[in-house]
Amino acid sequence: MIFKPQLIDRVWKKVNVGRTGYKERLKKDDIELIVNTLLSEMSQCMIDGEDVNMRGFGKFISNTRKERIAYDSVHKQKILLPERRVIKFNISKDVDKYIRGEKTFKVVE
Repeated sequence: MIFKPQLIDRVWKKVNVGRTGYKERLKKDDIELIVNTLLSEMSQCMIDGEDVNMRGFGKFISNTRKERIAYDSVHKQKILLPERRVIKFNISKDVDKYIRGEKTFKVVE
């Protein structure tokens, strides 16, 4: 599992490859602002009911589950689950192939 600070650190390192000098390099605060803005905009789109499609990565799809009756095994009774929205993530085929090991990343140094 990776947390947001480690993600920001990884992005910062990759963005600053080959850059020398204080003025040429991006600050971690700038990268953090970019990552936070991206995540908040994606969240707002999903709250508004829009689907988010990131080509080469995957799709976040907003679905509505119908109201249904379920069984509560603890209290031994039927309960009514209300209609609700859920977010589903479909991974892209390219990333799925990398995860399964069918393709490998080319390391550029």
